[in-house]
Amino acid sequence: MLTRILSKGVEQPHTPKEGDLYKEVTISDKTFRLLYGYYESFERESPFNDPIPIYPDFIKEPHYTAEGIPIATAMQNVCEFYNGKNDEDSSCSDCVFFQKYEELFGLCNCSRNKRESKERTVSGNG
Repeated sequence: MLTRILSKGVEQPHTPKEGDLYKEVTISDKTFRLLYGYYESFERESPFNDPIPIYPDFIKEPHYTAEGIPIATAMQNVCEFYNGKNDEDSSCSDCVFFQKYEELFGLCNCSRNKRESKERTVSGNG
């Protein structure tokens, strides 16, 4: 009873449900929908774990900006061109080539990971 009286008019925090939208982030011409969920099934089974925003796996499914720059997440595993502190817990965010964008998204500015741009230049010889 006392809890009901004290909490009257006070907005209670909303616990997200699996599949709820956390946020949409647009990088270049790509929009990524971040939904609440779990990375591992055992996380779902624990009564102490609330869903968290799930980020795309850019290792399994790479995405690039229109200029051919790879999109990365701060927590993804390092690539063969990683340039940063060397320890077993290193991630893309520790690399000198990682440029933070929004949330945990970033761009990999390593020229060796860049692919040919989809943008075409038009010559003036026409």
